[in-house]
Amino acid sequence: MGIGQELVVLDVSKNYGTFKALEDINLTCKAGEFVSILGSSGSGKTTLLKVIAGFERCSSGKIFINGKDVATTPCYKRNIGMLFQNYALFPHLTVAQNIAYPLKLRKLKKEDIDKKVKKMLSLIKLDGLADRLPRQLSGGQQQRVALARAIIYNPPLLLLDEPLGALDKNLRHDMQFEIKRITHELGMTTISVTHDQEEAFSMSDKICIVSAGKIQQFDTPEKIYEQPSNRFVAEFMGTTNIIPLNNAVYEAIDGGTKVSGASPLVEGQCTIKTPLSTIKNQDPNPFFALRPEAIHLVKDGQTYDNTFKAVIDENIYLGQLVKAKAKVGNLSLNVTFSVHDFRELDLTKPVLLGFDANHTAILFE
Repeated sequence: MGIGQELVVLDVSKNYGTFKALEDINLTCKAGEFVSILGSSGSGKTTLLKVIAGFERCSSGKIFINGKDVATTPCYKRNIGMLFQNYALFPHLTVAQNIAYPLKLRKLKKEDIDKKVKKMLSLIKLDGLADRLPRQLSGGQQQRVALARAIIYNPPLLLLDEPLGALDKNLRHDMQFEIKRITHELGMTTISVTHDQEEAFSMSDKICIVSAGKIQQFDTPEKIYEQPSNRFVAEFMGTTNIIPLNNAVYEAIDGGTKVSGASPLVEGQCTIKTPLSTIKNQDPNPFFALRPEAIHLVKDGQTYDNTFKAVIDENIYLGQLVKAKAKVGNLSLNVTFSVHDFRELDLTKPVLLGFDANHTAILFE
């Protein structure tokens, strides 16, 4: 059984005078889950982390850790582990001394401290570096020491504030896997604030997207990407095409809903399928999100639910794939081709493209 505990944020708001930094936040993180809070600058994600940590007191609402309301409990009594972007290691202490520091504050016996530090050094794969000072370590090694110090006393919750922001790209990629491995191995409930979408996707069991102090969607990475709850989420998470659908007709089918209507993209009826069996808002003129990788070059013998002709007028070669702009009337679409497919195209002529109905997402906001 892991050491992590459940976190429940219930109807939490945070006001600074008349400015609402957070508004009616509801969030449940199960024990052992890794949750990323994702948003742009000023979205409220860092304020939410500070409220959970106790650095800021919420204006209203409750925060439960393992069933106990800690909303009015000072931060130093919440026993939460914190990992900051700048590591905050003590420069005059060795690796072992840095990691041991929280245990010394809790007045554990020396033999117990030594045993826990040795185990932690093995977990973070820094055996043999116990006597080094922080300045003698690489950025990734310093990050692991800071992580070890944050979790050595088995906190019920670990909070990460842009934990990989100070690392270069390759090291950041490696540390994503390391932090995920360590927290999952311990079964630790982890909340990470980031603006990096790739980081959120690679590390998280669930992602919470925040904008203007409100949660826009809280779900698994797959559902957020493939089934965005609204237009903001669809546009925020990666590249997508937002296309209007007019005079839409809704029909229950196979446990989901089929939506048909007119679109400037497709001649005749355009068909969208959503796994949602109940759509509350049957807007006659919704939009749908179509990811670039969901659009395919139609080859002989292939069929798609929706097809259209387009002119490729811009392209960028990226090694394994080619990103292109496809024009259909007044629409400009982002399309992704394999290098092999792109090299077979005759760019002097319109190309036939297609997409399947269930590889889209219907949008109402």
